[in-house]
Amino acid sequence: MGVSFLLFPASVSAAIQWSASAVTGYYTPRLDELNYILKNQAVELGPRNIEAKPSSYPVIYQGISPEMPEMSADAPRIGLQIQADLNPQYAFVFGMSTAKFDSVKKDIRNFYVGFNIPAERETRFSLSLNQLWIGAKKYWTFKKESQQREKSEDKKQMPEVIGGRPASRFYAEMGILAVTRAYLTTDVWMHVYAPEEGFDFYKVVETGISGSGYATYIGAGGEYFINKWLSVASDLNYNVGSVTEMKYDNYFTVDPLEKDIITEGSRAVYVDLKKGTVQPLIIDLEGWDMKGYFRVYF
Repeated sequence: MGVSFLLFPASVSAAIQWSASAVTGYYTPRLDELNYILKNQAVELGPRNIEAKPSSYPVIYQGISPEMPEMSADAPRIGLQIQADLNPQYAFVFGMSTAKFDSVKKDIRNFYVGFNIPAERETRFSLSLNQLWIGAKKYWTFKKESQQREKSEDKKQMPEVIGGRPASRFYAEMGILAVTRAYLTTDVWMHVYAPEEGFDFYKVVETGISGSGYATYIGAGGEYFINKWLSVASDLNYNVGSVTEMKYDNYFTVDPLEKDIITEGSRAVYVDLKKGTVQPLIIDLEGWDMKGYFRVYF
């Protein structure tokens, strides 16, 4: 009953007012588990090269796990949304968007070639969240007191026109379903440079890890009409959900001795050396999502 005002309008007119929007904004998922892996040197993603000398190391990092910064957005979220206004109070939305995040750390680690050579290492984690969603909206129109008292038996699909353009309106929105495709890439470039000993080469390891999950959201926003067919809007939503099964779908290394350490299709797990546990990688989607819209009605 609590959400019926959003999902089940009392009456729906036969004609539907369609509109399309360009979407941009910022999404700030918590990414608790991934950030925990990044920030802690004693937490390692992926398997180890147990045959490495003088000691084993996690192959993804080509050495001990670096302490990396938390994931941060490297660009605004962008997307497209189609909206179907069933009547002036209720609408359904169908949208898609992509958001990207990354974390980068540069450091020096010793590379063993019978003796240690200080090597420059750059470690980069990049996360792409591609989302498709279906949601429902409930609108309230801003009117002057005198206009609020006026009633019309014939309601059009567009909000009531005031002063030559539709009136501004406020809305509450709830996600019916949001499907998220997460793609995490890891890239490590290490430059081994000791020309006096005859060493000058790069060691590169790249992985791709992907999975799908589900989420929902609830939020509120407002819309301002520039004219009858063009408007701008913004809203703030809170998302809840996760991607619970992440698997390797790409693995590349220039070292032939490491080519079989990661198997494509295997589940991505991390090892917590502090707790002595092995856990599957989960992408936490919970967090705030602020979006702006440039909407065209047709």
